[in-house]
Amino acid sequence: MRFKNNTLLTFLAFLLSILGLIGPGFWDIKSPNPIKYENDHLTRASLGLRFNPNDIDLDNKFKNSKISSKNFFGKEIAIAWSKNFIDQIKAEPKIPRIYFTQLPSDLNTYQVSDKKKIFISIMLPLLLKGNEKVSIERSNLIMFFKKGNFKKLKLFCKKYKIKTIDCNNINSLNNAKFKTLQKILLNRVNVLPISMMLAQAIVESGWGGSRFAQKGNALFGQWTWDKKKGISPTGIHKPSFAVKSFKNLQDSVDAYILNLNTHPAYIKLRNYRELIRNPPNFKGYKFSRYLDKYAIIGFEYVKKINLMIKKNNLEKFNSLRFKLEN
Repeated sequence: MRFKNNTLLTFLAFLLSILGLIGPGFWDIKSPNPIKYENDHLTRASLGLRFNPNDIDLDNKFKNSKISSKNFFGKEIAIAWSKNFIDQIKAEPKIPRIYFTQLPSDLNTYQVSDKKKIFISIMLPLLLKGNEKVSIERSNLIMFFKKGNFKKLKLFCKKYKIKTIDCNNINSLNNAKFKTLQKILLNRVNVLPISMMLAQAIVESGWGGSRFAQKGNALFGQWTWDKKKGISPTGIHKPSFAVKSFKNLQDSVDAYILNLNTHPAYIKLRNYRELIRNPPNFKGYKFSRYLDKYAIIGFEYVKKINLMIKKNNLEKFNSLRFKLEN
């Protein structure tokens, strides 16, 4: 009877923490808290960790973090948290702002169904956050064009790699070129369908279990020619590239979105997006038709992404929004 009571208390405490009715002090957890969030700060990915900071490369910001309640943050809690997360989405297409800086180090030891739920639960807020950032940029961009804020527009030109127009002398552009610049930037600064992004993260990271994802927060397999900035692949004799590493998972998401929004290989994807215009109508399987240059296998990669979307019913996540903060 005592065991049942303890189990019930633990379960109730977990639910209360999810609902935000008790704080991290209950678990004797030193900040940052892996479940609750505050002011959009990234939280440490503590679910399923071995509770030894030396087991994975943590951001310097979090190396003094310590979780003392080992029994509470084992696999059972990780599984229960992700199940609750997915169930909440079924009831209402809104999610909390829970951000993880890295993936659980023992993710590959979970059963496949549990691993999928945990990975999806971690990824969705990151992907929504990436889109939210771009959406805010787009709104600001429109305002800067209206107000003729050349200083800010130059920054957009640099970030979104505009080369066909001389942005250094943007204030001297004639009306026609100024409108062309506006068209080019608005074509690039826009959101992407969650389903496609999630499918690519799944394929490129092996549901978060790949060496690149685990050691370098690399979710989308982006390359870098500077080997100091990434992890070299195995099985290739003297590779000329590395898979780019990132400080945290959000940086990986943001870099991926920027890549699709700037690289010449994805101009057809951006042009298609411009035709659709309305983000609520975005469908991942339609956008992914223009990812044939993302991998050396070409159109086979497109079929792989579309199969992942269909098999896991990822299109349902396109309508997700963040919950309003209290």
